[in-house]
Amino acid sequence: MRRIVVIGFQSAGLTAAATARMADREAKITVIERRMYATYHPCGLPFAIGGDVPHIRHLVEAAPNLPGVEVHIGTEAKAIDTGAKTVEIQDRRTLRKGKIPYDSLVLATGSLPLKPPVPGVDLGNVFTLRTMRDGEEILAALPRVSRAVVVGAGAVGIEAASALRERGLETTLVEMQPSVLPGMLDPDMSDAVIDRLNQVGISTVCGKPVKEIRGGEKVSSVVLEDKEIPADIVILAVGVKPDVELAREAGIEFGPTEMIKVDDHLRTSAPDVYAAGDCAETRCFFTNRPIKSQLATTAIRMGKVAGVNAAGGDEVFRGVLNTVVSSAYGLEIASTGLTTQAAKEAGIETIAGRIRTLSKPYFYPGAEPIIVKLVVEPKERRIVGGQVIGDGAAERVNMLAFAITHNVTVDELARIEYCYAPPVNDCIEPLVVAAEAVLRRL
Repeated sequence: MRRIVVIGFQSAGLTAAATARMADREAKITVIERRMYATYHPCGLPFAIGGDVPHIRHLVEAAPNLPGVEVHIGTEAKAIDTGAKTVEIQDRRTLRKGKIPYDSLVLATGSLPLKPPVPGVDLGNVFTLRTMRDGEEILAALPRVSRAVVVGAGAVGIEAASALRERGLETTLVEMQPSVLPGMLDPDMSDAVIDRLNQVGISTVCGKPVKEIRGGEKVSSVVLEDKEIPADIVILAVGVKPDVELAREAGIEFGPTEMIKVDDHLRTSAPDVYAAGDCAETRCFFTNRPIKSQLATTAIRMGKVAGVNAAGGDEVFRGVLNTVVSSAYGLEIASTGLTTQAAKEAGIETIAGRIRTLSKPYFYPGAEPIIVKLVVEPKERRIVGGQVIGDGAAERVNMLAFAITHNVTVDELARIEYCYAPPVNDCIEPLVVAAEAVLRRL
């Protein structure tokens, strides 16, 4: 009987355990999770703060019933002995220690929120937004605050700012990069997001790093290079760092991303030890270079591969496009593959086409603007990236992600067959309009 141990029971760990169970029905699978509950949905936290999710506790799930999988909640993995193939554990309630032997081990330890290295980050009412406790503390603070600053305009920052504005707070979004959603959108696309934020009363400041957070016991303002913004509450949404101390202490090798180094089977440098999710580096689909991809969807895909291989399989992880979707006050924003800037940095020549059309025919109620940008490698005419803002952005970007991984050309995209009904879609699919715009440029 194969003994498989999984450390971490979030997206990657849960998926690895379930997949290993399907791959080897006889294996003994043990999951170690230090939280006092099984799993939760961190991506839902901004929407619980905004009130779209009726109660924040709805984000917590009970441990799923996985026959043959033993889940130890409230148990911390203290050390890994890769030679003896054991994991030292400690029950957080009783402090009782023990050791669990393994034949295969999956590290799915996830990530921790980052705090910018500026004075004042530990003042009262300065929060990160990563854990259930973060969300509960923010909700508890809301009745006594009126002015908010969100630091970081990535997906979480955009969603957090929208949530606070929906709660009626005077909200400012601060981003040190020149545009919002950097890495996800090109600047010409992010302008549409900034316009939407301004329309709903969210002030956006780009290209200005935070110098200091001021206050007494609690925050009173956020200081930029040339201005001071009053604030009763601050949310830090500047990203996450991999939780890798357990792997580091075990002598497991790290890659250039400072995450756990893995090969295309998600094997680490230690025998029979795999890594998946936010703690492990992955590969860019185009360049095959190590990159970070700390997304729940990436964690799930990596968890499937790690789970199969920990059970004796031979699955390969092909890399990532970093397909992402976010929402700014109900405006869908999605992207996949390379932006024009990312392509330039990777040494890939591209040409882009950007169009603005309607999500439905002009005569149908609810027709809204939709913006599509396609990034194409001109020599082989392959699509290498896409960005969509508006209704149906997620579905269109999912289609583009499939097209990119199958080397679809812009000519082929322009000829796709699609459906049409006035309540759902315009008579010419916006992706086709964008593809034809690229063809004209070519």
